[in-house]
Amino acid sequence: MNVNFFNNILKYFKYCLVGGAGAIIDFVLYGSIIYFFNANYLISNLFSFTISTLIVFYLQKNWTFQYSTDKNLKTFNRYFQAVIVTYILNNIILIILIELMSFDLLISKVLQILISFLWGYNVNKYYVFNKKFD
Repeated sequence: MNVNFFNNILKYFKYCLVGGAGAIIDFVLYGSIIYFFNANYLISNLFSFTISTLIVFYLQKNWTFQYSTDKNLKTFNRYFQAVIVTYILNNIILIILIELMSFDLLISKVLQILISFLWGYNVNKYYVFNKKFD
């Protein structure tokens, strides 16, 4: 096995740890806002998604992908684009699961997080933290 293969495995492991932490933050905030403040699930998702996304961006950039560039604004712009698409995808998934399929609010959030996790790794690796886009 070559070094590049092991580096990719390590990077994926780090992505999983950071993504898992982000998912826990997202899930706890989402559930807390719904149950303690009786807020709408889409409003709860906006708040929980925003906070967890900011934390995850910082950790993915600096720890997982160890991405340094003098073009931080370009990187953040790509990240912001990916976040907007991911947020829309998240809400579509939640609406389908909750409104159309009558899934539980928390089960729907877990499924949405899993789908977003797979999507997010690929977007981050191949688009956001990719030097060829600088």
